[in-house]
Amino acid sequence: MRLIKIAMLGALLLLDFGAHHTDAQSRIIPFSEIKPGMEGFGKTVIKGDEIQTFTVKVINVIDNPGILDDHIVVRVSGPTIRQAGGVAAGMSGSPIYINNKLAGALWGSWGFQVGAEPIALIRPIEAMLELVKPLKEKEQMRFGRVPDPPVGVIGSVEIDGRLKQIEIVSQMPSPSEQAAHPDTIFIQRAATPLLVSGLNGRALKYLKDGISERVMRAAGMRQALLPIASEDFVQELSQGLEERYSIVVQPTGLSGAAAHAEAYTNDPIQLQEGSPFGVMLTDGDVTVGAFGTVSYVEDHIILGFGHWLLPAGETEFFLTEAYIIDTVESLETPFKLGVPGRTVGTIFEDRWQGVGGVAEIEPRLLYVSVTVKDRDLGITNRAQFRIAYYESLMPLLLLVGVLDAVDRTLNRIGPGTMIARYTLKADELAQPLTRTDVFASLSDIAVTGPLRIAQTLFTLARNEFRDMGFSSLDIDLDVRRAVKALRVKSIKTDKESYKPGETVQYTVILQAYRGDEQKVTGELPLPEKLDSSSVTLRAFGGPRRSQDEETPEFNSLDELIEALQTVPSNNSLTVEFLNLPQDDSEEESDDKDTEAKFKRTQTLDETIVYGEKTLEIKIKGEEKPQEPTPEKPEEPKPEKKPCKFLFYCP
Repeated sequence: MRLIKIAMLGALLLLDFGAHHTDAQSRIIPFSEIKPGMEGFGKTVIKGDEIQTFTVKVINVIDNPGILDDHIVVRVSGPTIRQAGGVAAGMSGSPIYINNKLAGALWGSWGFQVGAEPIALIRPIEAMLELVKPLKEKEQMRFGRVPDPPVGVIGSVEIDGRLKQIEIVSQMPSPSEQAAHPDTIFIQRAATPLLVSGLNGRALKYLKDGISERVMRAAGMRQALLPIASEDFVQELSQGLEERYSIVVQPTGLSGAAAHAEAYTNDPIQLQEGSPFGVMLTDGDVTVGAFGTVSYVEDHIILGFGHWLLPAGETEFFLTEAYIIDTVESLETPFKLGVPGRTVGTIFEDRWQGVGGVAEIEPRLLYVSVTVKDRDLGITNRAQFRIAYYESLMPLLLLVGVLDAVDRTLNRIGPGTMIARYTLKADELAQPLTRTDVFASLSDIAVTGPLRIAQTLFTLARNEFRDMGFSSLDIDLDVRRAVKALRVKSIKTDKESYKPGETVQYTVILQAYRGDEQKVTGELPLPEKLDSSSVTLRAFGGPRRSQDEETPEFNSLDELIEALQTVPSNNSLTVEFLNLPQDDSEEESDDKDTEAKFKRTQTLDETIVYGEKTLEIKIKGEEKPQEPTPEKPEEPKPEKKPCKFLFYCP
């Protein structure tokens, strides 16, 4: 039995922008009127912007209950099909006409077919028109995930004189199972490829496959994270686009200006029947998206694909013009190599039966500007790109875009120190969120800053209170090869014992990485009332990362924003008293004010601080007769596991 596999092809369906719904009804042929033997034609672009036609002949129709799972089975042929090497990814959405009326959109074909007349599936136009209603609401205002596709037998068709049952499966059966069902054609969804330009190396790999927990631990990357929502963020990063959406990520090898239509044509690109266009997740120096073919429009409403892209449900992707460089032949499924042109609208719907958007509505987006400086090489590079406003993907797309800019500048993976300065603007931020963080690594400095910035965006994007309305993110990364790090070696005070209310003068000894010791001095006041005979003084570097601390909870967006702004950077040294008893006067005061009174954080220059030391301080009280207390055997302290992550251990 010949192995047959479906190839769902990424292309959108558009018509003239002036078309109206009443006119559209007169221009379509209903599914109920489609009969075996009917002939027609389709439109697509194989190369450049020249619209070409191909021949279509109806083999049969599959009429299931409802309209979402109806199909027209056809053979396609002609010079255009031969030139493309079959039905290419990017042709789905190509408008199909029977009796000179729109019948639907080509959305898939059986792969591994040999011959000049491959078999393809057409999505009836009635099913796609179901997307018009939600899009009309968005059009009038301006002028998730969807369920898995159904599986099982969808019908039977006669092919080459033999009746065959068509069954959609989530995974291809084994060869023995296929051999046991010679009269069944098993169809498996193969997603439209996402074409990626401007990413290389591990940035591209992370986009495709994600970053596993094992990789993060091996590189010490996880220790660069803020102690806020880190577990959720790590889980999010563990899935790349291919696993998350069952989609193929295909690099184009293009970058910069070469990944845009302006590099190939100066002529305006008009969206008309059969012309190409793009659905983009990012554009600029990094482009991620899919390309397809124009077929249907009602006023400003655009429908297409005949199937989903990711699927993403309700979206805000970029609807762009496109230029097809060429169609790449493949033993499995040929695909169109396209580049985006101008953004002309917004894709709002990514559903089972197709993709829909509205032209002339400006999409929401996050504009990212990255400047990377290598102090040792004296090189400064810049990258700019826009990320479509789809919160589930924004952190990952930001991470890979910034990481690629760093890797291109450093041209190495290895040790160093990074200073990351970044400013995030959003509608829900009264003032821009601005931070400066310092990182050091013995193995991979490049990933630290991008990881922290992506986590900040993730934390705000996933907040439970309000949509942030992100607008821009300006990033400046300064990298040197030298590792600038200080370990907290010891802490001492000017006296052995103190009275309540006295000021403790302290000195923290810091050991520089491959350098001399340094001293940092300061003072902290003791509470006026102390019942205990001793208190603990602790010195530690960077944000606190103790495993026994509870995950912080926030009662408002303002609390979350304040936490992100005030979390100490890695170049900070904090000295504090632990577990101070609270007197009556302090119970009425704010807990944060009380905590700040007995804690001091100092910021050091371009050097991270790590490690922790404590010191017991005796407290002098009024002499009172004390009753002898029986001695308690000292409880064994739990053995502390050795830390594997230099610079980031408590």
